[in-house]
Amino acid sequence: MSASEDKKPLLSTVARLFKTLARPFPVGPTALLKPPEPPPPKRPVRLRITCPGEPPQVVALKGSDILGRSQTVATIRIPAPAVSHLHAHIRPRPDWRLPGLGWRIPLPPILYWLGWNAGRYQLEDQDSTNGVFRLKPFGGVERVRRVILRHGQQLSLGPPRDPESVWIQVLDPPPPQVYGVRGCLILMVVLGLGARIWIGHEWSKFSVEPPLSADRNPLIVLAGDQQTELRRHQGDTYRELPDLEAFGPILPKVVVAAEDHRFYSHFGVDLLGIARAFWVNLRSGEVQQGGSSISQQLARTVLRDYTGSGNTFGRKLREAVAALKLEQRYSKDEILALYLNNVYLGNGIYGFETAAQFYFGIPSRQLSLSEAATLAAILPAPNAFNPVANYDAAVRGRDRVLDRLSELKVFPEEEIRRARRSRLTLNPHLRSQTSTVAPYFYSAVFQELRQLLGQDLSAEGNFIIETTVHLPYQRLAEQVLAQTVRESGSRLGFSQGALVSLDSRNGEVLALVGGIDYNASPFNRATQAQRQPGSTFKVFTYAAALTQGIPLSQVLSCEPLTWGNLTFRGCRSGSAPMDLARGLILSENVIALRLAQQVGLEQVVATARQMGIQSPLQPYPSMVIGTMEVNLLELTAAFTPFANRGLWSRPHTIRRILDSSDCANPNDFRTCREIYPGREDPRSQRLVLPETVAQQMTAVLQGVISSGTGTAARLGIGEAGKTGTTTANKDLLFIGYTPNPPLVTGVWLGNDDSSPTRGSSSIAAQTWGNYTRQVITNSLTMVQ
Repeated sequence: MSASEDKKPLLSTVARLFKTLARPFPVGPTALLKPPEPPPPKRPVRLRITCPGEPPQVVALKGSDILGRSQTVATIRIPAPAVSHLHAHIRPRPDWRLPGLGWRIPLPPILYWLGWNAGRYQLEDQDSTNGVFRLKPFGGVERVRRVILRHGQQLSLGPPRDPESVWIQVLDPPPPQVYGVRGCLILMVVLGLGARIWIGHEWSKFSVEPPLSADRNPLIVLAGDQQTELRRHQGDTYRELPDLEAFGPILPKVVVAAEDHRFYSHFGVDLLGIARAFWVNLRSGEVQQGGSSISQQLARTVLRDYTGSGNTFGRKLREAVAALKLEQRYSKDEILALYLNNVYLGNGIYGFETAAQFYFGIPSRQLSLSEAATLAAILPAPNAFNPVANYDAAVRGRDRVLDRLSELKVFPEEEIRRARRSRLTLNPHLRSQTSTVAPYFYSAVFQELRQLLGQDLSAEGNFIIETTVHLPYQRLAEQVLAQTVRESGSRLGFSQGALVSLDSRNGEVLALVGGIDYNASPFNRATQAQRQPGSTFKVFTYAAALTQGIPLSQVLSCEPLTWGNLTFRGCRSGSAPMDLARGLILSENVIALRLAQQVGLEQVVATARQMGIQSPLQPYPSMVIGTMEVNLLELTAAFTPFANRGLWSRPHTIRRILDSSDCANPNDFRTCREIYPGREDPRSQRLVLPETVAQQMTAVLQGVISSGTGTAARLGIGEAGKTGTTTANKDLLFIGYTPNPPLVTGVWLGNDDSSPTRGSSSIAAQTWGNYTRQVITNSLTMVQ
């Protein structure tokens, strides 16, 4: 072998080495591997090719294609003189590699989703004779060696002005979802600019310069006479602390954890908290969480003139703007101190220092973990969760806050456990400082207030609430119910009762008693207790039947009835057939059940719903005779259509709500702005029964008292009503009404643990009679 022949392999090896070194050196774990050919896109890219004198043809790219005139090499053959044998090479764009890691990122799809018209292929000129030309977006032409193929792009194989040149248009539209992404991006930009302009406009409408303080007007709840306050308390001196440290080491941490645990990390509006509240409310179907940060709560407390008091979306937006401005002006600790000094905590109390002195008789810096958690638990509903209004509810609220502290690990678990096992020791002078007229009615007012105004707004003070309670009727109701339980309860085995009395013309609650002793048990058995209504529920089956045209004279069998998997006993009064009217007067279950078979259980449910029953109902046969649980208030209100020509009136304890911080004359509450005018509420009244059906029902329910199961309620003034007794006499009920005065009154007697009694519905009917008789006597005395 010659020396020259030995040099040739060596020279070729050196040449290949220099070529390799001349290439860009890759990095990452795949540096020593040859980059694979990018796979073809799943969604095809097409080219519209127009040759001179021929119709356009559309071809789909296959991944790597050769444009040219060659019949053997070109995968996309273009038989035109201006096209070279191997004119251009089209291949997928290479993915972008993350420096140092070698990870491949499919760049064009990402850009597509971001809304940019990113091409997925690139074309390279293969040293063609006539070249590749690109039309510029804003006019002009340029020759290119390499070009990315984007949707709508036009290329010319050969000079554009040459009539022999071939034109190519790229067809690579983005997927439909991309248009949605682009629209969202554009919308976000527009909304962002609009929000910036709006915030700038709102920013100038208010000032956050000190001093900042809440309008400390007490919450006033008036009886129906518009004069008597239902709760009186000794006005306590407002106490304000200078800075956050003065509140001690425990209280600030507890409040932040309970109300806004991201307080020190957000910018005034907690977006995560709002999203969480939205999701919780969406899943529950009602407003359970508000999502307001401490800064927003402070804004609506001290900047109420700007934020407003309506429970509206606009108010939430203004609160957010005010919170942003507060965060810009004050430090987090200053905002928290302002919040602790100004927030409303029930009983006309503002600020945690005042509340600590009022509820526990000590300064806030001396509060234990249990006491601090109790005060923090008052915040969501100050008028209902404070220890004066409901000691048990206050304890449950404290425990919820302690659970939150445990979840967030704010304090050692042993301290939290000790706090949960501690008994609340209230200020010994607390009871002497406060007194409440009609406490069960008072608690129902705040239950309705939350429904009308929402959780956030109802938690504030500065309200004057005109209620519907008629104090003479309320006192009679409390006396009669207590007398019944005292004289008959021990003998017949029941220890509790409830009474609700409504104006049948408009649904105003004139008297409401939810138990025998509010101090011993604040649980409201008129509005919160769900109990079986017994035979009082039969009126809905009868109302549905009369609406369908079934007459009360229709006769049905008294024989036992098997319906589904249940067998019901026959009539107690005998086996002879009985007409519908007599069946209701004697409260025969099997007659009502056979009637429900004709009417249809779904129609019975629909009639009950139309007449105001909101508690859950299932179309089971046993429902007809009163096994589905309801509360006394809604059941009593459901009888108002019988007494008022078919018109149902929403039962309500609130006539109207006034804003005591917005009055033309501060000394005359009648000049204050109305927040809620109850008499104009469109939900307050609706026609649910034909007047003829109401008249027929009244006639047969009058028979219940004159010759049926309700004779103990007889007064001789045209009264009508229905008795109800459940299994083992656990619930004793009577719902009745009178034409003059136009009252509908419901009475329930029983035990909280649903234990059996030895009584019957006649004792409830007797209680109803005693109350109504004294109401009539009282009314006549007042007239005289």
